[in-house]
Amino acid sequence: MNLTWQDNCFVCGQDNPEGLRLAFRFDEEARSIETVWTPRPVHIGYEGIVHGGLVATLLDEALGKLTTLLGTPAVTAELTVRYHKPVPVGRPLRVEGRITRDRGRLLQGEARALLEDGTEAATATAKLLRTSAG
Repeated sequence: MNLTWQDNCFVCGQDNPEGLRLAFRFDEEARSIETVWTPRPVHIGYEGIVHGGLVATLLDEALGKLTTLLGTPAVTAELTVRYHKPVPVGRPLRVEGRITRDRGRLLQGEARALLEDGTEAATATAKLLRTSAG
């Protein structure tokens, strides 16, 4: 499978008028990535709290984007998310991701979503399978 990145990605694409348009900071040496996002009221699940599926999307994107920036495009084969604290609307959320293992076709990563005070709101582990760049 060839992956062709487009600037209309829901999370990071700058050309997607319905997307989040997040910009990520990439640290090649640390094999890590991070972004900050402030959710709006349209992102709620419950009143004042961001929908958990959207938090999982951010964690997944951090790892998927990271594999592309590292030159090893991969798709998520497994994502396990643990929710620790609710993510409030209107407050910045920092999302970080890093590759923890690189063996053959399989990459493993960890991501976390942090509240303003550094408290973990959610964490994820993932297995990603390399594919071809397109």
